[in-house]
Amino acid sequence: MPVPYAQKAAVSRIVGVDVARGLALLGMFSVHVFGAFDAAGSPTPAWMVAGGRSSATFAVTAGIGLAFTTGGPRPATGRPAAAAVAARAGTIALIGLLLGYASDAADLDVDVILVFYALLFLIAIPLLGLGPRTLAGLSLTLALGAPFAVHALRGVLPEPAFDGDPTLQDVVTDPLGLVSDLLVHGDYPVLAWTGYLCAGLALGRLDLTSRKVAPRLLGGGLGLVAVVWLVSSLVLFRYDGLRQLWRAEFPGASRAEALWDSPDGVTWWALLSRAPHSTTPFDLLLTLGSAAAILGGALLLTRNILLTRALTSLAAAGSMPLTLYAAHVLLLATGALADSPELLYAVMTIGALLFALSWRHVGRGPLETVVAGAARRCREAVTPARPPEPETDPVRLSQHTE
Repeated sequence: MPVPYAQKAAVSRIVGVDVARGLALLGMFSVHVFGAFDAAGSPTPAWMVAGGRSSATFAVTAGIGLAFTTGGPRPATGRPAAAAVAARAGTIALIGLLLGYASDAADLDVDVILVFYALLFLIAIPLLGLGPRTLAGLSLTLALGAPFAVHALRGVLPEPAFDGDPTLQDVVTDPLGLVSDLLVHGDYPVLAWTGYLCAGLALGRLDLTSRKVAPRLLGGGLGLVAVVWLVSSLVLFRYDGLRQLWRAEFPGASRAEALWDSPDGVTWWALLSRAPHSTTPFDLLLTLGSAAAILGGALLLTRNILLTRALTSLAAAGSMPLTLYAAHVLLLATGALADSPELLYAVMTIGALLFALSWRHVGRGPLETVVAGAARRCREAVTPARPPEPETDPVRLSQHTE
């Protein structure tokens, strides 16, 4: 049963979750450094391995973290919990909007995800008291149904007037366009991506330290990926879906692009795609399965003391994803080493791991500290004051009665 937030403490960190988040972070780095396609029009290895999967795992682990900060297996509810989550959302949105200036000035092809995350956190507030089965069912329902709603609403809701990542200015000058961009038009449409958050909340409500959970996540995730991949392959190759998708959404492009690039959604044939970030049922189910398998594998690996020590730097990076994500956007915006993507990725990865390993002795990451501080202050502001303890000292009681 949900209990008031004031009576709950945040769940302790689980190393396996941090490792999974660290892997997702490095995967996002690779996609942003190497891009989706090379000069010949073929998908890059980074795109084929990490495209879509890394950001989905990032979103799922964000849901897990949100579950941990609101009581874990025993969810906290009430105004204090809602205020804390809303403060987290507001602070993350502000950071994302500020990063938008750097991204737009450098014309980066990054698509800063933080403002989308902020809206996801706000949507999560009424979901905090739900149990893991309900959340898992909601996640699968959204994975199957939300892509159809997103496709339909893209023709109804106005496209944003701004080009690129949103900034503070766009909040004032184009609020409706910003909302529609976050819900359906952007690269991480919240209407569909709520499925990832629900999956993360469901996982965070489980006992992830149980020896039964990790192998089930690994096996279940791989099984889901295998089944969905098989079905999508039948649809695309056996039943002519790829040709229809190619003709309707990618005229003049290669079949490799039709298979690996996100369609514009001009027709309903777009929903047959399984490409990363295509926001189709195939895409969402494949990446949900991948996220579950990555988490399960990370939890299994960190049962071994030696492997846990070997993964210390990766876990440290996964414990401060907001700081490292913002730092990598700023580094990309400088244009440094843009002509040497391999070197840039090595510098970015090694720098992130070394910084995280050094900073972990200080505590939370710098931006994580800011977000946690804002959440704590807002939670305390709406938490009812505890009534004074009744007087029990017999000496003081006797003095009051004399």
